[in-house]
Amino acid sequence: MDAPRRSGKLKPRNWLDRSEQRRLFWTWMPPALVLLLVSGEVERRFLAPARRRPVTQVDTVLAAGPVTRTVEDAVTIEGTPPPPDPGGVEDADGLAAPPEALAAVRDDTVFRASDAEAWFAIWRRLSAEAASSQPPPRGRDVGFAQLFEQPRSFRGRRVRFSGRIRRLQVVDSPENDAGIERTWQAWVEPAGGPPSPIVVYFLDVPDGMPVGPRVDVPVIVEGVFFKRWAYQASDAIRLAPLVMAATPVRPPRIESGRGESALVGWALVSIVAMFLVTWFAIRSASRGRRRQALPERLPDDLPGMLHRGEEGS
Repeated sequence: MDAPRRSGKLKPRNWLDRSEQRRLFWTWMPPALVLLLVSGEVERRFLAPARRRPVTQVDTVLAAGPVTRTVEDAVTIEGTPPPPDPGGVEDADGLAAPPEALAAVRDDTVFRASDAEAWFAIWRRLSAEAASSQPPPRGRDVGFAQLFEQPRSFRGRRVRFSGRIRRLQVVDSPENDAGIERTWQAWVEPAGGPPSPIVVYFLDVPDGMPVGPRVDVPVIVEGVFFKRWAYQASDAIRLAPLVMAATPVRPPRIESGRGESALVGWALVSIVAMFLVTWFAIRSASRGRRRQALPERLPDDLPGMLHRGEEGS
């Protein structure tokens, strides 16, 4: 008769034993460190915010106020206005108004009667281009500092920049022969700074665009630079580049790429990875708590063994 097999029994693990602790450490610590390093590298390469270049501050305060009459019958004699800069960005063919009309425009002033000829000449050009099926010429990409510091070079020429409209309001146009009844005045915060506005006058705005003293609308401006304009701010008389454009262009909406959706995706991946690591660790630890294993086969003389056990008792 076959002898009964010895029942197998797993020795319970002693989690306080140094060898057991070393085994657990070297089992789970290397993968955890690798996962931590990979996550940090992914965050540094793909999720870290882009470093912004330092914004150059521009002093827009007008040192000497615009010419104003202090005596009712006073006469102001102005010098001959300088012509447009011949060494500008484009040649004379790129001007949106006649050179002699642009020569009468003065910087660092409010709107003047001498500005009217160039002002409405540019509006006629923009209106004709808006009614045409052909796209208008693309302007030069510029920033606030370029327009502010080089008004003569850019006067009457095509420019292009992006930013956010912070204020938008309708302005009635004076009587004119260009058919312009009203325009839209927008105060645009240029992309990349500084925190000083570029004033843009539009012929029209799209339906549904927010209008009011406080709005936040991303925009691309493609228009014509007119002058460095003086306006009354809350603290002083300040200067701002003034641009004329047919209509604001809304930038295309980015549906994919770096952004909140990618950040949320990586957060979900990290959570799932941490869950799997924890699950494997718990399962590995539970193996040391198994109950006594059953024998593979019961002894053949089990009834006899039980009978002898009863007799012995």
